[in-house]
Amino acid sequence: MKLLKMLLFLTLILTGINTVNAQQRGLNFAVTTVFKDYLEIKNALVVNKAGLAQNKAGKLIWDLNTVPTKDMSNEQHSAWFDYLSRIQSTCREISESNSLSYQRKYFSALSNALYAALKTLKLNSFTIYKQYCASNDSYWLNDSPVIKNPYYGITEKQGVKQGVTREVLPPAPKK
Repeated sequence: MKLLKMLLFLTLILTGINTVNAQQRGLNFAVTTVFKDYLEIKNALVVNKAGLAQNKAGKLIWDLNTVPTKDMSNEQHSAWFDYLSRIQSTCREISESNSLSYQRKYFSALSNALYAALKTLKLNSFTIYKQYCASNDSYWLNDSPVIKNPYYGITEKQGVKQGVTREVLPPAPKK
């Protein structure tokens, strides 16, 4: 009987640990999805596709609403909601416009808000490169150190490669 109780107790402990890990994976997966959506907007702007940027911004709005905030610590929860409305409103502006210049203006604000949120949440399982365009005084985020400037687009061959990495956010330590 004692052996049975001990096995039951160990099973409960292991189940609890796995639940915490699954929740964290769920949260990490959601944050990764949000960042990938952001990159799709950036890439659409690089190739001057306003319609694609609109669609991807709509997808990002949708995925922002699926981030499981119940799985966040109090600090993460507070930080997420500090930035969420700014991220959503800039996405909405991008999704409602078919003007590349207008989209790029709001993309800059989106980049700043998303970077601040990701840096505070400390949930990224990937390296984030914060890159800078001096002529627009604007930042964007990337998953690669290779410069592909979304503020110029591919029609301006030299402009698309103009920029510099200003900050590197390494993957957050695993818990």
